[in-house]
Amino acid sequence: MTDQDKTATEQEGSAPAVMGAYQRPGQAPVRAAGGYPGAYPGLGGSPADTGSDRRLTIGSGITMSGEIESCDYLLVEGTVEAALKGANVLEIAESGTFYGTVEINEANIAGRFEGDITVSGRLTVSSTGTVTGSISYKEIALEAGAIIDGKLTPLSAAPSAAKKPSAAPKVTKSAVPKVEKVERQPEPANNDEGLFSKAAAAAE
Repeated sequence: MTDQDKTATEQEGSAPAVMGAYQRPGQAPVRAAGGYPGAYPGLGGSPADTGSDRRLTIGSGITMSGEIESCDYLLVEGTVEAALKGANVLEIAESGTFYGTVEINEANIAGRFEGDITVSGRLTVSSTGTVTGSISYKEIALEAGAIIDGKLTPLSAAPSAAKKPSAAPKVTKSAVPKVEKVERQPEPANNDEGLFSKAAAAAE
């Protein structure tokens, strides 16, 4: 028996190697350790976590209705009739339509929105976007061609407590000096204190 035949016989009697696993030259073949995913060293089981972002995409031609909560990022390319709360970013593509109420941190609208929307951060409406309804925002950016049909309310201009009208100043009457009226008594003309007596006294 040649050396090549002997080597082939030894390999046939050994345990089967894992198919598909990369093997460096001179490296011992990887042995099967079980029949379930992840049982072979060097081969991953379940895929690794890609992150904790909670993203939802409503594709073109899809219609969804109901309530959406605890969604970090919502992309609407189809049609949505829903109430969206507790979300971070809403993006409506040019082909997307959203009907309902939204409370969001940031919104980018290139499609159509109808309803009530409250944006605690920045609202951006592109040139192809249309927003109809009640709109509350902290910051807003409108591109040329954007259509806004509704009530705009800046959150920074929330109504504050009405100021009480200041009391009208009291008008005090200025002190008017009292003028004593002195009545002069007419002097008799034909008595000792009359005009003739004064004329005689002057002549002397």
